[in-house]
Amino acid sequence: MQENAVKDIADGREISLQEQEEHDELVDSNKETAIIDSDKEISAIVDSDYESFTFPPDKDVSDMLDEVQYSGSFPTVTDRYFTPYYKMDAQSLGNDTCIWIHSNRICMLSLAPSHIILQDNKDIQKVNFKVSDKLDRSLNKVSGKGKHGAQPLQTNSNICTILCKDGQTYVIKCYIVGKLVEVNEALSENPQLLKKLPHKGGYLAIILPNIKFLENFKQSVSTLTHDKYIKHIKEKENKQQ
Repeated sequence: MQENAVKDIADGREISLQEQEEHDELVDSNKETAIIDSDKEISAIVDSDYESFTFPPDKDVSDMLDEVQYSGSFPTVTDRYFTPYYKMDAQSLGNDTCIWIHSNRICMLSLAPSHIILQDNKDIQKVNFKVSDKLDRSLNKVSGKGKHGAQPLQTNSNICTILCKDGQTYVIKCYIVGKLVEVNEALSENPQLLKKLPHKGGYLAIILPNIKFLENFKQSVSTLTHDKYIKHIKEKENKQQ
């Protein structure tokens, strides 16, 4: 038997390698044709089902919202990204202040919800950022990531004085060691803006804290977390009843 020949099992005759290869190619071709025909049949069935399918009518977004049952309130931007800390009765009774610490550690200063100005809905006459004859917080100018040129702040540094039309004044301090990024100059033109939520323009100042002293502020006995603040307010209300 020659080396380039193989034996056909079906009829016992010898066939060349070339004939065997041609036979294998024919078998593969027949298999491929069968697969293509099968795919065409499946595609035809899918197309038929698609044509007979009836899409449901589109619903307006408002219809979808009507199906959602939610009676709560969504968190504000301030609530989502800031953690509040409170200083109570600072400098005077009811002069409650809130320091909002962002996730990136920058701080925002505002009145606490329990501040007497907000509780009594006092008419604010002026927010004065000139804290002394030589120092005006509204003239603070900063540049670059390091906030070069920013006014330095200590825990007892004054940020502003709030004057109400009933003659009462409230001095707002910083409580944080750091740098003054900006004050809310819009309050100079519209002091009533202070009654709004911080993220809607009711903030006093933005402060870049010294990280070394930030934990000291949080752990201070006179600093209240939000939970302690709520507890303090409830206890105060119970005493007044």
